[in-house]
Amino acid sequence: MVCGARGVFKIAVATGLVAVALALQASLRPRVHTRAAVRRARTRVVCRASTANEVLPMRPSPDLEPIEIVNACFGGLQKPNEPMLDSGYERLFNFCTYTCRKAITGRMGADSLANFTKHTELLPAVQPFTRAASIRIVEEPTIIAGTPTRGTMASVGVDVFIAPAFRHASGFEKESDAPEALRFAVRLQQERRPPKNWLITEILDTRYAFAGDTGNDLQ
Repeated sequence: MVCGARGVFKIAVATGLVAVALALQASLRPRVHTRAAVRRARTRVVCRASTANEVLPMRPSPDLEPIEIVNACFGGLQKPNEPMLDSGYERLFNFCTYTCRKAITGRMGADSLANFTKHTELLPAVQPFTRAASIRIVEEPTIIAGTPTRGTMASVGVDVFIAPAFRHASGFEKESDAPEALRFAVRLQQERRPPKNWLITEILDTRYAFAGDTGNDLQ
C-alpha cells in the first residue's frame, strides 16, 4: 500500500511538472498578430483619442454628416501621427473616393494606403493642412439634391491658417509670405446605395481652381 501511494504521488508530481512546462512554453511563444487583431487594437486606440473633446472617426459611417467628415479628416491632418503613425493619412484614405485619391497623389497612390501616404505628405492638396495652426469651416455646406444617376452632393468651405516659419535652419529670422489663410472647397457625395456613406470626391485649393488635379500640375 505504501509503494502504491508513493507511485500515485510520483505520477501526480510528474503531471504537475508537465503542466507547468507547457504553460511556460506557451507564455514564451511569440504572439502572432493577425490583421483582424491589429484592426481591433487600432480601433481601441482611436476610440481613446480625442481632439477638441471629440472622437475622430477612422472610417465612413452613414451617421456622419459632411461637416463632421471635414472636421475629422482635415482636423486630424494637423497631427497626422496621432493617435498612431499615419492615422491622419489613413483616415483621409478611407474617406476619399478612388478618383479623389488619384487626384490628390498625382495618380500614384490610389490603390494602397502605403502609396497614398508616401505620395500625399508633400502634395499641395494636403500639405497646408499638415502645417496648419488651425482650420475653420467657413459656413454651412452647400447641398445639391441627388438624381437617379448620382447621390446627393455637398461642398464645404474651409479656411486653413498656416503657422509661419520664423527662422531658417541657420537660425536667422525668416520672412514669411504665406497668406493669412488659404481657402479650400471640399466636395463630397453620398453613395446612392446602402450604407449611403458620404465620401470626399475633391479637395480644391481655390488658388488652383482651374489647374487640374488640385494644383499638382503647377508644382
